[in-house]
Amino acid sequence: MAGKHKLPDVFSQHPQVMSGALVFKGPRIPAQTFFDHLDHGGTLEQFLEWYEGVTRAQLEAAQGICLATAA
Repeated sequence: MAGKHKLPDVFSQHPQVMSGALVFKGPRIPAQTFFDHLDHGGTLEQFLEWYEGVTRAQLEAAQGICLATAA
């Protein structure tokens, strides 16, 4: 699997779920929704209030990936 990265356990990706979009495991909320939320000045607290089922640990993992890829 050269060139492939293993997704953190907080994510899921399958062609038959949300058209193959990267989603948070459990609630199947697209990860891109969270990234867009952050890009528009949103906070983790707001996202947790607005999207039932996603956990702080999932959001922190996603945020860590976002920061690591921006560096």
